[in-house]
Amino acid sequence: MAELAPDGGGSAKSPSSPDLDAPTESLQEFKKRVDRLLTDLDKSDAAHGKISQQTVTTAAYGQNFPEAMSLASAYELVHGRLQLLSRTLGEQLEAMGITVGAADGDYQTVDHEHAQRLKAIQERTQNYYEQYQKEHEPKGHDKPDAPKTGDGKSSGHDGM
Repeated sequence: MAELAPDGGGSAKSPSSPDLDAPTESLQEFKKRVDRLLTDLDKSDAAHGKISQQTVTTAAYGQNFPEAMSLASAYELVHGRLQLLSRTLGEQLEAMGITVGAADGDYQTVDHEHAQRLKAIQERTQNYYEQYQKEHEPKGHDKPDAPKTGDGKSSGHDGM
């Protein structure tokens, strides 16, 4: 049972429970830094929209020799991964900003739009992860005892 604070409100800190109350000022400063990072990313050449426009045509590498085709294929692969990295980084920074804002206030006041945006970012990130795992998992080497990843809704059986 939680102890009440001397004034009768909230819970009192006990020697066995860690101080989980983050100072509002530090959360606000952190959110400002995250927002600045996101703004800087959006203005830079690494922004998702700018990376998508930076393409090189296959003909630019030359024609009628295999090395040109290999180089064009490698470029397309790397370019696609850079686009994904840029988009994912931007979304993760956005999610951090939303969650820090929510932690600074009351989780109950997180509006539906922000909650839906966080859910969409989480689902898209999970899909990227699962797709990567499928593409890079050794064939025929299933590990039945290997730990499975969670659904992101809990911290796991050991609380970590």
